[in-house]
Amino acid sequence: MLDVRRMRLLREVATRGTISAAAEALSFTPSAVSQQIAALEREAGVALVERGPRSVRLTEAGRALVEHTDAILARIRAAEEDIQAIAGLRRGTLRLTSFPTAYATIVPSAINELRRRHPGIELELTEADPLAGCRQLKTGDVDIALVYEYDYVPLPNDDAIELVHLLDDPISALLPCAHPAARKRKVRLIDLSEDAWITSTARSSCHSFVARACRAAGFTPKITMESDDHGVWQGLVAAGVGVALASELSLPSVHPGVAIRPISPKPLGRRIYAAHRIGAARSPAIAQVVALLAEAAATRLPYAATA
Repeated sequence: MLDVRRMRLLREVATRGTISAAAEALSFTPSAVSQQIAALEREAGVALVERGPRSVRLTEAGRALVEHTDAILARIRAAEEDIQAIAGLRRGTLRLTSFPTAYATIVPSAINELRRRHPGIELELTEADPLAGCRQLKTGDVDIALVYEYDYVPLPNDDAIELVHLLDDPISALLPCAHPAARKRKVRLIDLSEDAWITSTARSSCHSFVARACRAAGFTPKITMESDDHGVWQGLVAAGVGVALASELSLPSVHPGVAIRPISPKPLGRRIYAAHRIGAARSPAIAQVVALLAEAAATRLPYAATA
Protein backbone atom coordinates (compact mmCIF):
# COMPACT_ATOMS: atom_id res chain seq x y z
CA MET A 1 0.00 0.00 0.00
CA LEU A 2 1.23 3.50 -0.84
CA ASP A 3 2.21 5.70 2.11
CA VAL A 4 0.26 8.98 2.08
CA ARG A 5 3.07 10.84 3.85
CA ARG A 6 5.51 9.81 1.13
CA MET A 7 2.98 10.84 -1.51
CA ARG A 8 2.88 14.29 0.11
CA LEU A 9 6.69 14.42 -0.15
CA LEU A 10 6.53 13.57 -3.85
CA ARG A 11 4.01 16.34 -4.42
CA GLU A 12 6.29 18.82 -2.65
CA VAL A 13 9.25 17.75 -4.82
CA ALA A 14 7.07 18.25 -7.91
CA THR A 15 6.07 21.73 -6.70
CA ARG A 16 9.56 22.88 -5.67
CA GLY A 17 11.50 21.34 -8.55
CA THR A 18 14.39 20.00 -6.46
CA ILE A 19 14.79 17.61 -3.57
CA SER A 20 16.78 20.18 -1.58
CA ALA A 21 14.05 22.82 -1.96
CA ALA A 22 11.37 20.32 -0.91
CA ALA A 23 13.49 19.26 2.06
CA GLU A 24 13.92 22.87 3.17
CA ALA A 25 10.19 23.58 2.87
CA LEU A 26 9.35 20.51 4.97
CA SER A 27 12.24 20.88 7.48
CA PHE A 28 13.77 17.56 6.37
CA THR A 29 17.26 16.76 5.17
CA PRO A 30 17.70 16.16 1.42
CA SER A 31 18.92 12.63 2.10
CA ALA A 32 15.77 11.88 4.12
CA VAL A 33 13.57 13.10 1.27
CA SER A 34 15.54 11.03 -1.26
CA GLN A 35 15.16 7.93 0.90
CA GLN A 36 11.40 8.44 1.26
CA ILE A 37 10.96 8.95 -2.49
CA ALA A 38 12.97 5.78 -3.14
CA ALA A 39 10.76 3.90 -0.67
CA LEU A 40 7.64 5.23 -2.43
CA GLU A 41 9.04 4.02 -5.77
CA ARG A 42 9.50 0.55 -4.26
CA GLU A 43 5.91 0.62 -3.01
CA ALA A 44 4.66 1.71 -6.44
CA GLY A 45 6.90 -0.71 -8.31
CA VAL A 46 7.83 1.94 -10.87
CA ALA A 47 10.15 4.95 -11.18
CA LEU A 48 8.41 8.17 -10.14
CA VAL A 49 11.20 10.72 -10.71
CA GLU A 50 14.06 11.23 -13.12
CA ARG A 51 17.05 12.60 -11.22
CA GLY A 52 19.24 15.17 -12.95
CA PRO A 53 22.38 16.99 -11.74
CA ARG A 54 20.43 20.10 -10.63
CA SER A 55 16.77 19.11 -10.55
CA VAL A 56 14.33 16.24 -10.69
CA ARG A 57 11.49 15.61 -13.13
CA LEU A 58 8.44 13.47 -12.58
CA THR A 59 7.92 10.47 -14.80
CA GLU A 60 4.50 9.89 -16.32
CA ALA A 61 3.72 7.59 -13.39
CA GLY A 62 4.93 10.26 -10.96
CA ARG A 63 2.68 12.90 -12.50
CA ALA A 64 -0.31 10.58 -12.29
CA LEU A 65 0.41 9.82 -8.64
CA VAL A 66 0.70 13.52 -7.75
CA GLU A 67 -2.71 14.17 -9.32
CA HIS A 68 -4.22 11.43 -7.14
CA THR A 69 -2.32 12.76 -4.11
CA ASP A 70 -4.10 16.12 -4.27
CA ALA A 71 -7.50 14.41 -4.26
CA ILE A 72 -6.53 11.98 -1.48
CA LEU A 73 -5.20 14.71 0.79
CA ALA A 74 -8.32 16.79 0.23
CA ARG A 75 -10.52 13.81 1.21
CA ILE A 76 -8.43 13.19 4.33
CA ARG A 77 -8.79 16.81 5.33
CA ALA A 78 -12.55 16.64 4.73
CA ALA A 79 -12.72 13.67 7.10
CA GLU A 80 -10.74 15.64 9.70
CA GLU A 81 -13.17 18.54 9.33
CA ASP A 82 -16.12 16.22 9.97
CA ILE A 83 -14.44 14.96 13.14
CA GLN A 84 -13.67 18.52 14.24
CA ALA A 85 -17.29 19.47 13.62
CA ILE A 86 -18.35 16.72 16.01
CA ALA A 87 -15.86 18.01 18.59
CA GLY A 88 -17.25 21.52 18.08
CA LEU A 89 -15.27 24.44 19.43
CA ARG A 90 -13.75 22.72 22.45
CA ARG A 91 -10.40 21.89 20.90
CA GLY A 92 -8.62 21.50 17.58
CA THR A 93 -6.18 23.11 15.16
CA LEU A 94 -6.99 25.32 12.19
CA ARG A 95 -4.50 26.27 9.50
CA LEU A 96 -4.78 29.76 8.07
CA THR A 97 -2.79 31.42 5.33
CA SER A 98 -2.90 35.08 4.36
CA PHE A 99 -1.16 37.87 2.50
CA PRO A 100 1.04 40.24 4.58
CA THR A 101 -1.17 43.34 4.77
CA ALA A 102 -4.07 41.34 6.21
CA TYR A 103 -1.73 39.84 8.80
CA ALA A 104 -0.74 43.37 9.79
CA THR A 105 -4.30 44.71 10.06
CA ILE A 106 -7.22 42.26 10.18
CA VAL A 107 -5.84 38.98 11.49
CA PRO A 108 -4.33 40.02 14.88
CA SER A 109 -7.58 41.17 16.47
CA ALA A 110 -9.40 38.09 15.14
CA ILE A 111 -6.75 35.85 16.73
CA ASN A 112 -7.01 37.66 20.06
CA GLU A 113 -10.78 37.28 20.11
CA LEU A 114 -10.56 33.59 19.14
CA ARG A 115 -8.17 32.94 22.03
CA ARG A 116 -10.49 34.75 24.42
CA ARG A 117 -13.64 32.92 23.35
CA HIS A 118 -12.22 29.49 22.45
CA PRO A 119 -8.83 28.88 24.10
CA GLY A 120 -8.86 25.24 23.00
CA ILE A 121 -8.64 26.15 19.30
CA GLU A 122 -5.11 26.65 18.00
CA LEU A 123 -4.13 28.41 14.76
CA GLU A 124 -1.22 27.50 12.51
CA LEU A 125 -0.32 30.53 10.37
CA THR A 126 1.50 30.71 7.04
CA GLU A 127 1.91 33.38 4.37
CA ALA A 128 0.81 32.97 0.75
CA ASP A 129 -0.40 35.07 -2.15
CA PRO A 130 -4.04 34.55 -3.20
CA LEU A 131 -3.42 32.01 -5.96
CA ALA A 132 -1.11 29.91 -3.77
CA GLY A 133 -3.61 30.16 -0.92
CA CYS A 134 -6.41 28.81 -3.12
CA ARG A 135 -4.20 25.92 -4.26
CA GLN A 136 -3.42 25.06 -0.64
CA LEU A 137 -7.13 25.07 0.19
CA LYS A 138 -7.88 22.58 -2.59
CA THR A 139 -5.12 20.18 -1.50
CA GLY A 140 -6.15 20.39 2.16
CA ASP A 141 -2.93 22.06 3.29
CA VAL A 142 -4.87 24.95 4.88
CA ASP A 143 -8.42 25.45 6.14
CA ILE A 144 -8.88 29.18 5.54
CA ALA A 145 -7.10 31.52 3.14
CA LEU A 146 -7.35 35.28 3.12
CA VAL A 147 -7.27 36.34 -0.51
CA TYR A 148 -7.95 39.41 -2.62
CA GLU A 149 -8.78 40.36 -6.17
CA TYR A 150 -8.10 43.70 -7.84
CA ASP A 151 -10.24 45.53 -10.32
CA TYR A 152 -9.13 44.26 -13.75
CA VAL A 153 -7.49 41.17 -12.15
CA PRO A 154 -10.26 38.85 -10.89
CA LEU A 155 -9.62 35.60 -9.08
CA PRO A 156 -10.20 32.49 -11.21
CA ASN A 157 -13.61 30.88 -10.73
CA ASP A 158 -13.35 27.65 -8.73
CA ASP A 159 -16.35 25.51 -7.82
CA ALA A 160 -14.37 23.88 -4.98
CA ILE A 161 -13.85 27.13 -3.05
CA GLU A 162 -16.29 29.44 -1.31
CA LEU A 163 -15.40 33.13 -0.95
CA VAL A 164 -16.77 35.09 2.01
CA HIS A 165 -16.54 38.84 1.39
CA LEU A 166 -14.82 40.68 4.24
CA LEU A 167 -14.36 44.20 2.93
CA ASP A 168 -13.77 46.46 -0.05
CA ASP A 169 -10.29 47.96 0.04
CA PRO A 170 -10.22 51.31 -1.84
CA ILE A 171 -7.13 52.20 -3.86
CA SER A 172 -5.70 55.71 -4.05
CA ALA A 173 -2.82 57.47 -5.75
CA LEU A 174 0.34 58.11 -3.74
CA LEU A 175 1.87 61.43 -4.81
CA PRO A 176 4.78 63.56 -3.64
CA CYS A 177 3.34 66.45 -1.65
CA ALA A 178 4.83 68.88 -4.21
CA HIS A 179 3.15 67.13 -7.16
CA PRO A 180 0.69 69.41 -9.04
CA ALA A 181 -2.07 66.79 -8.73
CA ALA A 182 -1.69 66.83 -4.94
CA ARG A 183 -3.41 70.22 -4.93
CA LYS A 184 -6.64 68.51 -6.05
CA ARG A 185 -9.03 66.52 -3.86
CA LYS A 186 -9.14 63.70 -6.44
CA VAL A 187 -6.84 62.73 -9.28
CA ARG A 188 -7.41 61.22 -12.72
CA LEU A 189 -5.00 58.50 -13.78
CA ILE A 190 -4.51 60.16 -17.15
CA ASP A 191 -3.08 63.18 -15.30
CA LEU A 192 -0.25 60.89 -14.13
CA SER A 193 0.57 59.51 -17.57
CA GLU A 194 3.87 61.41 -17.83
CA ASP A 195 5.06 60.40 -14.35
CA ALA A 196 7.40 57.58 -13.47
CA TRP A 197 5.61 54.75 -11.65
CA ILE A 198 6.48 52.61 -8.64
CA THR A 199 4.69 49.27 -8.34
CA SER A 200 5.00 45.71 -7.11
CA THR A 201 7.06 42.97 -8.69
CA ALA A 202 5.44 40.66 -11.23
CA ARG A 203 4.91 38.07 -8.47
CA SER A 204 1.97 40.13 -7.21
CA SER A 205 -1.31 40.69 -9.07
CA CYS A 206 -0.90 44.37 -8.12
CA HIS A 207 1.64 44.58 -10.96
CA SER A 208 -0.96 43.51 -13.53
CA PHE A 209 -3.59 45.70 -11.89
CA VAL A 210 -1.51 48.89 -12.28
CA ALA A 211 -0.71 48.11 -15.91
CA ARG A 212 -4.34 47.32 -16.80
CA ALA A 213 -5.83 50.27 -14.87
CA CYS A 214 -3.47 52.68 -16.61
CA ARG A 215 -4.16 51.16 -20.03
CA ALA A 216 -7.90 51.50 -19.35
CA ALA A 217 -7.22 55.19 -18.64
CA GLY A 218 -5.45 55.56 -22.00
CA PHE A 219 -1.73 55.14 -21.36
CA THR A 220 1.01 52.65 -20.53
CA PRO A 221 2.77 53.42 -17.22
CA LYS A 222 6.51 54.04 -17.26
CA ILE A 223 7.64 51.76 -14.41
CA THR A 224 10.83 52.98 -12.77
CA MET A 225 10.86 50.78 -9.66
CA GLU A 226 9.39 47.43 -8.62
CA SER A 227 9.18 46.38 -4.98
CA ASP A 228 6.76 44.40 -2.81
CA ASP A 229 7.52 46.61 0.21
CA HIS A 230 4.95 49.38 0.65
CA GLY A 231 7.33 51.26 2.91
CA VAL A 232 9.75 51.46 0.00
CA TRP A 233 6.96 52.84 -2.19
CA GLN A 234 6.18 55.62 0.26
CA GLY A 235 9.83 56.58 0.74
CA LEU A 236 10.45 56.81 -2.99
CA VAL A 237 7.21 58.68 -3.65
CA ALA A 238 8.08 61.19 -0.91
CA ALA A 239 11.50 61.66 -2.56
CA GLY A 240 9.84 62.47 -5.89
CA VAL A 241 11.04 59.32 -7.66
CA GLY A 242 7.57 58.47 -8.94
CA VAL A 243 3.90 57.90 -8.15
CA ALA A 244 2.07 54.75 -7.10
CA LEU A 245 -1.33 53.15 -6.49
CA ALA A 246 -1.88 51.61 -3.05
CA SER A 247 -4.81 50.15 -1.16
CA GLU A 248 -6.01 51.56 2.14
CA LEU A 249 -5.21 48.31 3.93
CA SER A 250 -1.55 48.57 2.89
CA LEU A 251 -1.22 52.05 4.44
CA PRO A 252 -1.34 51.61 8.22
CA SER A 253 0.65 54.86 8.41
CA VAL A 254 1.43 57.56 5.88
CA HIS A 255 4.81 59.17 5.18
CA PRO A 256 4.68 62.93 5.85
CA GLY A 257 6.01 63.58 2.36
CA VAL A 258 3.24 61.61 0.65
CA ALA A 259 -0.19 62.90 -0.42
CA ILE A 260 -2.98 60.33 -0.82
CA ARG A 261 -5.68 61.13 -3.36
CA PRO A 262 -8.71 59.06 -4.46
CA ILE A 263 -9.01 58.16 -8.14
CA SER A 264 -11.60 59.95 -10.28
CA PRO A 265 -13.97 59.58 -12.07
CA LYS A 266 -14.07 55.79 -11.56
CA PRO A 267 -12.81 54.72 -8.11
CA LEU A 268 -10.42 51.77 -7.97
CA GLY A 269 -10.22 49.04 -5.38
CA ARG A 270 -9.73 45.44 -4.46
CA ARG A 271 -11.95 43.00 -2.59
CA ILE A 272 -10.78 40.98 0.41
CA TYR A 273 -12.24 37.51 1.05
CA ALA A 274 -11.95 34.68 3.54
CA ALA A 275 -11.84 31.55 1.40
CA HIS A 276 -12.52 27.96 2.43
CA ARG A 277 -13.45 24.71 0.74
CA ILE A 278 -17.10 24.26 -0.20
CA GLY A 279 -18.87 22.67 2.76
CA ALA A 280 -16.10 23.48 5.25
CA ALA A 281 -18.34 25.99 7.04
CA ARG A 282 -20.03 22.96 8.63
CA SER A 283 -17.05 23.00 10.97
CA PRO A 284 -17.96 25.30 13.88
CA ALA A 285 -14.31 26.28 14.27
CA ILE A 286 -13.95 27.39 10.64
CA ALA A 287 -17.27 29.23 10.77
CA GLN A 288 -16.20 30.99 13.98
CA VAL A 289 -12.82 32.11 12.60
CA VAL A 290 -14.44 33.45 9.42
CA ALA A 291 -16.99 35.35 11.55
CA LEU A 292 -14.22 36.83 13.71
CA LEU A 293 -12.30 37.90 10.60
CA ALA A 294 -15.45 39.61 9.34
CA GLU A 295 -15.82 41.40 12.68
CA ALA A 296 -12.20 42.54 12.58
CA ALA A 297 -12.60 43.79 9.01
CA ALA A 298 -15.73 45.73 9.92
CA THR A 299 -14.17 47.46 12.94
CA ARG A 300 -10.68 48.24 11.65
CA LEU A 301 -9.55 51.87 11.64
CA PRO A 302 -8.75 53.42 8.23
CA TYR A 303 -5.61 55.47 7.66
CA ALA A 304 -5.66 59.18 8.33
CA ALA A 305 -5.70 60.76 4.86
CA THR A 306 -3.16 63.51 4.25
CA ALA A 307 -4.18 67.07 3.47
